[in-house]
Amino acid sequence: MLLLVAVLAPLLLGFAVLAPNRIVPPRGIAVGDVHVWGFLAPAALAALAAAMLPGRMAAIACGVALCGLLGGLDDVAGRLTASLSAARLGPAAGSWIACGALLLAARLALGRAGTGAAGRAAAAAGFVVAIAAMLALGLLGDLGLVREATARGPELRAALAGHLELVAAALLPALAAGAAAGAFAFTMRRIGGAVMGLLAALQVIPAMALFALLIEPLAALGRAVPLLREAGLRGIGAAPAVIGVFLYLLLPIAAATRAALGAAPAAAVDAARGLGFAPGQVLRRVRLPLGAPVFLGGLRTATVQAVGLVTLGALVGAGGFGVLMFQGLGQFAPDLILLGALPVAALALVLDAALRAVEDGLAQ
Repeated sequence: MLLLVAVLAPLLLGFAVLAPNRIVPPRGIAVGDVHVWGFLAPAALAALAAAMLPGRMAAIACGVALCGLLGGLDDVAGRLTASLSAARLGPAAGSWIACGALLLAARLALGRAGTGAAGRAAAAAGFVVAIAAMLALGLLGDLGLVREATARGPELRAALAGHLELVAAALLPALAAGAAAGAFAFTMRRIGGAVMGLLAALQVIPAMALFALLIEPLAALGRAVPLLREAGLRGIGAAPAVIGVFLYLLLPIAAATRAALGAAPAAAVDAARGLGFAPGQVLRRVRLPLGAPVFLGGLRTATVQAVGLVTLGALVGAGGFGVLMFQGLGQFAPDLILLGALPVAALALVLDAALRAVEDGLAQ
């Protein structure tokens, strides 16, 4: 069904959209309006062949079909925007649906083949290499998104560095504080519920409201202590975003720590105590090893949450990929919006996959 959707969506829902500039509304381009079958015919055949191939070969066929679809879009872009430097061509709704269907079909094919985390990572790396090869050969250079990325290379690199710094600045302190809170809640069971309830209450506050609530107190603190202001603690900038994200990450990390410490079977804990293990030895040799996969699951959730929430920090002057996204929204520039959104999604997926691989390795 997914492969059939991938073949039919560009035909029925539109293949591409062309905008002469950022003022004139874009117009749709159907497959029949352009001669692009040199790319699309092999892509469609590869997509249909994937339905009859075994798991890994089906995933490769989906990748070939996706590369063919992107190559077809670039071919059209090269012919329609060659004389218009401000023109941008991108995928229409049908092509976006086809891309999503092919990626999902490839993932299901790998799952059908029983491919583990390492195999899925290798497949993703292979797809990235294929896209990089197409870029190096100039087969994607005329797409609007690639043009925008080329024109804004320094901004894109600065956004990546800024986004990673903000994620690390919020996640690392939250890891220490959340783990301590979770351990306290596990040890002091009578008031542990109140601690977790307080952390859960923070999740009720919308992210933008929390960032806004932090602006004035941080600004006042910076005015009162000039040394802190010089160190970067201001009402506008990275400080409210980092502190706000830090507060949001406390609950998943604390909950994961509490669950991880309680993951060890009671029989294993009793056996360790019967062997004369001190409480610290029980913690190091029984609870932590058996609870590590549970904790990594919570850390994976917190990491992905941090990557997404930092994007909103651009609204309070924090930087990162959110700057590009909101610039695109203000200029009605879809390619600029995607230039900020797609790296955030890719970064979240990469970090999630890496932590999941470690989690699966510990669980085996």
